[in-house]
Amino acid sequence: MAASVVTETFFDLPFPRTAVWPVLSRTDWLNRALGLPAVDYRTEPLAEGGGAVFASARIAGVGLRWREWPFEWVAPEFYLVRRDILSGPLRDAVGGVDFLELPGGGTRLRVHSRLTPRNALGRWLAKTIIGPKAARDMAGVVAHVKKFLHGEIHRSLPGLSVSPVNEAVLQECAGRLRREVRDAGTVGRLVDWLRSAPDVELTHIRPRALAREWKVDQWEMLRVMLSGAQGGLLQFRWEVLCPNCRSSRAPLTTSLAGLKRESHCDVCQIRFDAEFDRSVELKFIVHPAVRKVPEQTFCLAGPGGKPHVLIQLLLQPGETRDWKWPAKGAGLRLRSPQVKQSRPCEEVAGQGSGKIECRPDGFHFAPEAIRDGWTISNPNPFPVQVVLESVAWSDDILTAAAVTNWQVFRDLFAAEAVSPGEQITLSEQSVVFTDLRGSTALYQDLGDARAYAYVRDHFGVLGDAVQKNHGGIVKTIGDAVMAVFSNPSDAFAAAEAMFAGIAEANRQSPDRRQLVLKAGLHVGPCLAINANDRLDYFGATVNLAARLVDCSRGGELAVSEDVLFRTEVRQRFEKRLAAAELNQFVPRGFTQPVALRLVPMN
Repeated sequence: MAASVVTETFFDLPFPRTAVWPVLSRTDWLNRALGLPAVDYRTEPLAEGGGAVFASARIAGVGLRWREWPFEWVAPEFYLVRRDILSGPLRDAVGGVDFLELPGGGTRLRVHSRLTPRNALGRWLAKTIIGPKAARDMAGVVAHVKKFLHGEIHRSLPGLSVSPVNEAVLQECAGRLRREVRDAGTVGRLVDWLRSAPDVELTHIRPRALAREWKVDQWEMLRVMLSGAQGGLLQFRWEVLCPNCRSSRAPLTTSLAGLKRESHCDVCQIRFDAEFDRSVELKFIVHPAVRKVPEQTFCLAGPGGKPHVLIQLLLQPGETRDWKWPAKGAGLRLRSPQVKQSRPCEEVAGQGSGKIECRPDGFHFAPEAIRDGWTISNPNPFPVQVVLESVAWSDDILTAAAVTNWQVFRDLFAAEAVSPGEQITLSEQSVVFTDLRGSTALYQDLGDARAYAYVRDHFGVLGDAVQKNHGGIVKTIGDAVMAVFSNPSDAFAAAEAMFAGIAEANRQSPDRRQLVLKAGLHVGPCLAINANDRLDYFGATVNLAARLVDCSRGGELAVSEDVLFRTEVRQRFEKRLAAAELNQFVPRGFTQPVALRLVPMN
């Protein structure tokens, strides 16, 4: 076998590696900047778990195929990847970047590669063409990154393609958007960005991430983008994220009707239920009539695309490595596609030192004073991919529940619903039901027309309170309302605003019949369903929320104990909850008593 060709190049940057890592670990973007070609990927299931990834691309008109092994990294210290090339003059390629700390807080990049040729031509290419070109291209990238981190330029990487824009369509759509929303500054900035941003930024737009980058309110950003989607400036699409790798390889759908309850990740080789409030995400893309941007992949699974993963290693059969165990481990877990059970890090963190074995049934821990630290080993006859990751999902993910719960979305896209007969899981939904006390007598005393006018006005008050607190009204039933929210804190705040709004309306019209509001709030799992071509919710959580209203005597919010267990609710509404009255009742249709609090709201 021909000897490998090894290259090593160093670059110094006057910035800490915590600043450099987020830029240069985005390998999909980095490969674009280096002028590498787009890649087609396919996966094959492995008997031991997970999938083998195979890739193909055309370089200088020549087709190239390879097996791509999982990236390895420890953020923000290093990453590397191995590719076994299946044809051509090279046998395999290993490459990566080390992020070394310099005295004074700077970063030294060690960019390294090892190319194993298959023949003399391969050795000549690796030594004469590929190695020197890669070093020159990387030098250009690092020079650009230095200017970006100094704030001299706005784009993080050079050479990212920018497709032409249809200026006439852009201006027409921008005009419609300016007439729809008041935030002229955000609209103008969005239009400029859609005109000039690199293609890669415009295919999977996350509104919350963009709002954070631009330092604007995330809900106002979402309002602008939803209005832009209605007016032809943008399109939105739903992605179902794998609970392990948190990426999507399934075809994207432009409507909730295209979602299925069960999904499959061909990279992790697992089946899972789509969760409306966790793994179903709304993203945007620039409308193709405005600007046609190619949707291409240049790198499938580098560290920049998985910021929730702190460490990822690939252990060969029988291999043992040192392991940097986190000091606390709170909110972290150890996971592997080849190990059935993941393991919370809290169970091991702080135990001193020891060994971890990656067996098929689980991670086995043995505290042992072998050194000041831990080792991790693979006793299996196959490679094992080990991941240390954050359990929490990114705040940048705009879930289907969060956006469809908001009244603005429901008003703009009223027809968006799951397909008839389909049921999508929500692990948690906050549900508020309201009613008017004595409404039957109201109609009898005032007559239908005057009583309905009162009821209609009260719907307006409730609707404003719901929308301002990021919720949505699912339906009205007589003079009752069902509203939904993505968290109980917003639901409680909306209920507070409802009671305050009704009290203010009563004060402004002291001579008319005074309205008395009742409300109930509960939180828990449910199903998103299609009811008469509208998005609705079903399950015990919804049923109990509806029954809680009956316990309110008027001017009170009946709150289930499940809501009061939430720290954010107790902290935010501590003073109001201090006056709450403990009660119990057996709801109609239930067999067991339910504990609740009656919270005075007037």
